[in-house]
Amino acid sequence: MSHGMLKLFVVAALVVFAVILLLFSVLPNSTDAIEYIKPLLDYAIEFIPLNKHSYTSLFIFATAGMRLLPVEKQNEVLRNLHRNLPFQTSVQIIPDHIKVIEGKWEGIYFWIAVNYILGRFTRNRTESSRQPTVGIIDMGGASVQIAVELNLTSGTGESVESVNLSCNDNEQAYSYRLFVTTFLGYGVNEALRKYEQKLSNDLAVENTNKSFVRDPCLPVNLLKTVKNEDGSQFSRKGIGDWDTCIKNLASLLTATVANPKCQIEKCLFGLVRSPSISLSEIELYGFSEYWFSLENVLFMGGQYDFSKTASRARQFCHMKWSTIQTQYRNNVYPKADEDRLRSQCFKSAWITAVLHEGFLISKTYNRFRSVLDVNGQEAHWALGALLYHMRYFPLSGTTHKPQHPNYQIAGRRIPAYWIISLVLLVVIALWVLYKAGKKRTLLRRDPSMWGYMTLLLSQDQLYIQP
Repeated sequence: MSHGMLKLFVVAALVVFAVILLLFSVLPNSTDAIEYIKPLLDYAIEFIPLNKHSYTSLFIFATAGMRLLPVEKQNEVLRNLHRNLPFQTSVQIIPDHIKVIEGKWEGIYFWIAVNYILGRFTRNRTESSRQPTVGIIDMGGASVQIAVELNLTSGTGESVESVNLSCNDNEQAYSYRLFVTTFLGYGVNEALRKYEQKLSNDLAVENTNKSFVRDPCLPVNLLKTVKNEDGSQFSRKGIGDWDTCIKNLASLLTATVANPKCQIEKCLFGLVRSPSISLSEIELYGFSEYWFSLENVLFMGGQYDFSKTASRARQFCHMKWSTIQTQYRNNVYPKADEDRLRSQCFKSAWITAVLHEGFLISKTYNRFRSVLDVNGQEAHWALGALLYHMRYFPLSGTTHKPQHPNYQIAGRRIPAYWIISLVLLVVIALWVLYKAGKKRTLLRRDPSMWGYMTLLLSQDQLYIQP
């Protein structure tokens, strides 16, 4: 048995229930917040036996969209939920379980989920050492996150977090030290916005009547009109030079206001002190934009090879836009839409620059790979949150006979349906994401793997075995 840690296995088809919950959009009328939670809650309750409601805890974790709000506005929404949820359900409502979480905890939960699916936490009582874990890099639209394991003797710092996955806080078998941080403003969409602002500023400095720039980050002859906030506009005309594009993006990889400590210490993006280990030596999984930009057009997803990727990216970037359009109509790029093709040159250059100039990963030797899923299933930070917050179970006072002879947690048997119902509600609650943007009526997938608004569970989806 993998002692000291909860084991869950996906074994059956999924029941999917998805809603868009944009709590920021209810402001200033935060009293409407409960109405955004109720559809999820009502659905979850159907799977939980009535006599188990009082033993079932509800978790609601708010993420990036809520963090963008002023603290007082965040608190208004949370107070509304704390006050009104007890009138909507008979499950346990604990204020500490309904909160806005830090970005680093999204990274920690995601790291847990990926390594759990890979089986990197699996061990038995006879093993003297544990398996190495993989690190994760997730490139979204607004930010890029990284989480990697450090050795237990590594120093401390604001980007180092100790995480214990055991049900016993004194148990060191599942105690990990992680380097985990989020670089806000370094996602592909924010990078493009800053790049276009830089082009506009450079054009203004020239003080000419020119209304366009020759842009190496667009395919040859592609024209894009950029409108500035002041109402002015200019055009980008593609010249398709991928290497020059990367060089031009280098200035965006160092923070405008750099960390003073980085003048004497090795830092990532001029902001955060580098971890004490080389990221080139770590097995790293790149998610979201790392997969889309490498696979959807270049067909280079999977094990990363800089030379091959650069060659393919140069070739695509240097093509005429009319040629790319013809290829698109002939289904040469079945995984891409036209928006992707327009932005591919820039995005492939940006993710490459971030990998090698931002994270200082070697071009000649590394263990990086881009992935869409892990062992055939998508890795969600909610799974990691579930594992982390359920590590202290089983609950006391359980005497029912289990419905499966092998259901067990840490040597104590508990009813399968109880665990299922608990897991069901916890996962559904954890999946309540708050994301800035316009309110939509259709399910939308954010470029970041931490932004999926999908609920994937069923009564027979999860079971526990020794």
